[in-house]
Amino acid sequence: MNRQKKLSLVGLFFLAAIFITSVFQNCAKVNYQAKQVAPIANIGNVVTKSIVINPAFNPQSADMKILIVVDDSYTMSQSQTQLANAMDSLLNPLQGRNVEFKIVSTSGIPDNQIDYDIATTNVSPTVIQSTVTNSLNNRHTTLRSLQNYNSTQFQTLKNQVKASILSVGTNGSNSEEGFCAAARQLFDNSAHSFFNAGDKAAVIFLTDENDASSYSTCLSSYQQTTNNSQVVYYNYLQKRARITLEYKVDRDGIVSWYPVTWGIPLPAVNNFASSGNCSSADLNATLNQISTLGYTVQHVSTCVYETAQANYYGADLGDNGSIPTKNLCTSSVTYNNQTYSNLYSFVSAAGFSAVATTCTKQTVASNSVSAASQQTSVIESDVVANQTQDLRAALINKSNELFGTGFIFASLFRRSGETCALQSGQSYGAKYEQLTTNLGSNAVAESLCAASFSNILANVSTFIKNVANRSYVVTNMADDESIFSVSIRRNNVSTALSANQFEAVGTTVTLTNFILQQGDVIEVTYGK
Repeated sequence: MNRQKKLSLVGLFFLAAIFITSVFQNCAKVNYQAKQVAPIANIGNVVTKSIVINPAFNPQSADMKILIVVDDSYTMSQSQTQLANAMDSLLNPLQGRNVEFKIVSTSGIPDNQIDYDIATTNVSPTVIQSTVTNSLNNRHTTLRSLQNYNSTQFQTLKNQVKASILSVGTNGSNSEEGFCAAARQLFDNSAHSFFNAGDKAAVIFLTDENDASSYSTCLSSYQQTTNNSQVVYYNYLQKRARITLEYKVDRDGIVSWYPVTWGIPLPAVNNFASSGNCSSADLNATLNQISTLGYTVQHVSTCVYETAQANYYGADLGDNGSIPTKNLCTSSVTYNNQTYSNLYSFVSAAGFSAVATTCTKQTVASNSVSAASQQTSVIESDVVANQTQDLRAALINKSNELFGTGFIFASLFRRSGETCALQSGQSYGAKYEQLTTNLGSNAVAESLCAASFSNILANVSTFIKNVANRSYVVTNMADDESIFSVSIRRNNVSTALSANQFEAVGTTVTLTNFILQQGDVIEVTYGK
């Protein structure tokens, strides 16, 4: 059973948010005239340094990364070929740049043994621990275009990218998990992660099915048991409020608002009415939960009631399967030396609410491998998205964290309302449509019915090239250092940029609302 659900009572008593920012050094070639300024300011524990960047010396700046997520189901052969044929419109404008590419499929775990490595270890004689990591070279070797590539080298790179798209094939799972596949790459914080903080990035989805990613299966680790005795699970439908609103993101003084839809568990006392609109009391309770997690919100557009399945491990509540007739749906529950009349009473004491008569007992036979339990979600580090089990929100949040405004999502899918009919095995990509709407100017979309994908790929190329042209990497920054301020020196006069004129992510500075003139140099202050 899901770790979050299994330990739900513990989560009632405290909420802890840990934000970890990994800073990676970027080796782009720009003329950095580093001043050995020892330190220009030292106030308490704050130590600052400065560096001067001359853009005229070499315009190559932040690294560019392109992730391509390709549907590998049996209906995709024609669309894969169409994507490969259109890749020149994406690749050609990027010649002479440092760009890395990665191609993965939409097949999830355990169907996909190509894009992900699953390591299993025996925690005990009866418990198996499985850890899922992104594979490095199983599908293709590193695909990279370097700034100094000649035409022959660049053509080889293009051929490799196209061949890797086609090699995804059409023998994969019929459950397409594009969102999870992208989240696995974005949330990878290993030494071999594809994305780094400060990259300028594009994520391209190609699929003819709506996203089927599930929070409960998008895991970085999980356990299974092979106990000699029975294993018991209890399931029930949890009452929730599905709320659509905008939340505030403040990056170095630049405020943005991002639209999301979250499912928030309702408290034990509520006015739940199936498929109805939230009462004012439940709306306020939901907003208070979000506020407790540290989020500032605005523009609440909808709040409706919904249900979602929740699970508990029977042994945690006093039913280890030794008494076959025992059923916690109707009999007493024991947890942390406290007794409750039944599972509904237990859930209510935990501060949650359940739909009456939905509790069911599930027993796994002895000597069987149990369903996954002790699960760790890929998006666990995103506190709110993990709490609401919202993979789409996690994609948006993590992209903002890693790339600032320097990213774009491109989705090629079956759009609702198209004139061309759905074929067998296809469905409308409503979730990709919603992601595109949520991201606004950071997203583009195209129908699989289009005669060519060249236009949308050209838009992707233009976007990341333009944002990279306005980005500069500060070398020699340590992991525990941050960028404090940016100034422009013009005609020997230094002018500090305001918060809405630049953004700093990792070691990368991007000019967001300022145009350099010939002869300008950039002065960056950073430190601990």
